[in-house]
Amino acid sequence: MSNTMLEGKVAIVTGAGRGIGRSHALCLARHGAAVLVNDLGSSITGTGAEAGPAEAVTQEIVAAGGMALADMTDIADWASARLLVERTLAAFGRIDILVNNAGITQYGSIETETAEGWHRTLAVNLTGSAAMMHWAARHWAAEGPAAGRAIINTASPAGTNPPPGATSYCVSKAGVIALTVATATELAHLGVRVNALAPMARTRMTQAVPKLDDIMRPPKRGADRMAPENVSTVMLYLASPACRFTGRIFGVDGDDVYLFNGMSAEHHLSNGGEIWDQGRLSEALMAFDPQDHGFMIAPSLHVRGATPSQKVLDVFAQIERGKPVTPLWAPLT
Repeated sequence: MSNTMLEGKVAIVTGAGRGIGRSHALCLARHGAAVLVNDLGSSITGTGAEAGPAEAVTQEIVAAGGMALADMTDIADWASARLLVERTLAAFGRIDILVNNAGITQYGSIETETAEGWHRTLAVNLTGSAAMMHWAARHWAAEGPAAGRAIINTASPAGTNPPPGATSYCVSKAGVIALTVATATELAHLGVRVNALAPMARTRMTQAVPKLDDIMRPPKRGADRMAPENVSTVMLYLASPACRFTGRIFGVDGDDVYLFNGMSAEHHLSNGGEIWDQGRLSEALMAFDPQDHGFMIAPSLHVRGATPSQKVLDVFAQIERGKPVTPLWAPLT
């Protein structure tokens, strides 16, 4: 491990056993950080556990001359997240960087969602991120302000522009975005920069969806735009002393990097200080497009979207005319 950009720093990476998390852990270690490699070793839906993934990444880091410790803590449990932070401090004496990457998904609609799947997905993706941030923040508050601290959360384009078919996942990732923006202000006085990634890269989740798997396979020649390492390049910037951002969301698609502008309140109505009545409000709103045309991203795509889609609006028109309709989405798997 020859690069010393992060020499003396200590990082926690959750979900670091495979995919993007593995790439993050290796990248941080390659640039000098000691890494707590956390991974429960579960399936993409959050079931099961195995030590192999975290152990394998740890051994890879150590074999290259770095410092790492494997961990299987289930960060979805608030109290267990505290133990993970305490274990990191006991092993390495400090924490400088927290990368909340652990994530699972359920494929289905709000109609087919189960209570177990809903709660598990939000517990891992959103509560787990919040719990890790809470215990890290408690430690930093006890230590006092210091420069160079960073939290990088993992959102998703499914959180910025939610598609149908994985409702709990979309909601959890939208929650991560709100968590990032709110805590960036709360933790600024401790010298903590909080940002989030909305990555597009090849993972077990994308490989489980045939359409995504086809799009994101390695090319036979040329740059591999969907390699997890592309996301880690941006993660490293956000974790580094060079970062000058906080409370921002970064989309990553190969060499394309996007900076989101939150949920912009683009349109405005005023009734001159008088309370609206239903008739006037309905008439005024007729001037507005029923679709949101903000920019959206997907693999190799950056366009102004149309949310809801015209097909959604057409369905309501068909129902009003008494015409038969069918669901607009199909299961992703």
